[in-house]
Amino acid sequence: MKPVFNSAQMRRADEIMQIEYGYLGVLLMETAGRRAAQLIRRLYPNQPRFVVVAGGGNNGGDGLVIARYLRRYGKEIFILLTHEPAKLSALSRIQYDILTRFGLSCHVVSPDALRKLQAFCEGEPRPVLIDALVGVGLTQALRPAQASLLEFLRSLHLPTVAVDLPSGLSADTGALINEPLRCEHTLTFQVPKICHLVSPAALYCGRVHVVDIGIYPEVLDRIGARTFWVVRRSLRGFWPPRPPDAHKGTFGHVLIVGGSRGKGGAPALATVAALRVGAGLATAMIPGSALPAFHRRTLSGMSLPYGDLQVAYLNEAAALWGLRYLEGKTAVAVGPGLGHTPETAAFLREWLPALQVPCVMDADALNFLAENEPLRARIKAPLILTPHPKEAARLLSTSVEAVQARRLESALRLAQKWQALVLLKGAYPIVATPRGEAYFFRIAEPALATAGTGDVLAGMVAGFVAQGIEPLPALLLGVYVHGLAARLATHKRHPAALTAAILLKYLGRALHKLTA
Repeated sequence: MKPVFNSAQMRRADEIMQIEYGYLGVLLMETAGRRAAQLIRRLYPNQPRFVVVAGGGNNGGDGLVIARYLRRYGKEIFILLTHEPAKLSALSRIQYDILTRFGLSCHVVSPDALRKLQAFCEGEPRPVLIDALVGVGLTQALRPAQASLLEFLRSLHLPTVAVDLPSGLSADTGALINEPLRCEHTLTFQVPKICHLVSPAALYCGRVHVVDIGIYPEVLDRIGARTFWVVRRSLRGFWPPRPPDAHKGTFGHVLIVGGSRGKGGAPALATVAALRVGAGLATAMIPGSALPAFHRRTLSGMSLPYGDLQVAYLNEAAALWGLRYLEGKTAVAVGPGLGHTPETAAFLREWLPALQVPCVMDADALNFLAENEPLRARIKAPLILTPHPKEAARLLSTSVEAVQARRLESALRLAQKWQALVLLKGAYPIVATPRGEAYFFRIAEPALATAGTGDVLAGMVAGFVAQGIEPLPALLLGVYVHGLAARLATHKRHPAALTAAILLKYLGRALHKLTA
């Protein structure tokens, strides 16, 4: 896992480097700007013209260093300052003085300067904009002059690179303080920040590049990150090797609980998904009405149908009948196609307190939980909740808009309130723990916005748990492999054409790519 810092943690790392190790702040800034300029040169090898917009703080100083090195590489540069040189921060003023000694000129924001900038941008080829206006320290709305400048820059429609983060974002929450520029690339220093990995802010960052500026690893370790970026190499060790003498009992037995009249496909998708990620056995407990549809979709999964074809939903009697079948199961997933009815509510009130093994709760099981909060105290099994934003809003008794505006805060509140591992689905999904840790994924796959993909994910997570993987690593594996499978499935297919059934076919390829 890569540590992810908030603004205070990043400032603390800078302070330790300067105070305890004598590493001058101007050298950190010089290294940051030089390495960022080198990366920009690689990202835009044939681009001869750049605009650097530098604010009055240290983020602007980084931008001035970038401008100096781009000029050294022979690029044509237009530098726009938001402050008079005398009002720049101490480190930025040093960089401004160095810049002028090398013969570069800067324009301070004014109507005349903006006209010159517009004229520069109309030349060919169109320049790339370097946004060094405001850094990680932004906590309140931009001043009107800065907000107006951002609006003007948006009107230029230039390809944009952000220095540390697009101006106008909250580094600590992922919320939008002002509407930022939509960037092609974001160059952040030493470690990613929360805004790079939490939507809606992450949607404006483009591709995120982490630039090493020389802060010692020991310093980063001292900070004690509680938020992490999940990357492929950190997951490889979670999935154990499969011994040559293994048999189906070696890899656990998943019980999928769900289905209802007209929704036999949902538990089938979850059952097949559990098997596709390596569970040795998978059985679906379903009402009799879902049985024909279930077996039309799976040959490898087993079924425990309750009642005949007239039984539309699992009910209280089904719970009492099904308790005997918990023996030997190593993971349970509840919810796919279950339905939200008085019958299923009665079923869950009997069923959930009886569980002893980790349980993935999805779909209508989450809606039941939201309406029956006191029941949580009676559930002893470890819970993994996988809500989409609407389900999360019900679990938190708030609105979808509130959840989406503060996704990290919402995920952490859910985990604490329900004492469960929580996956908040959506673009840039978040996994939160009751201990206050959060794990981020740079996954934004519109192809997954279709029926059944959540059932696949629930089955995958249960399948990983069934094999003996601890719930948190199993959930992280499930989210990553699910997103990777969607990416592979849409490599030569329009995202709108993806279905859950197609997604299932790519789980094996995704696992192979993960472990290769």
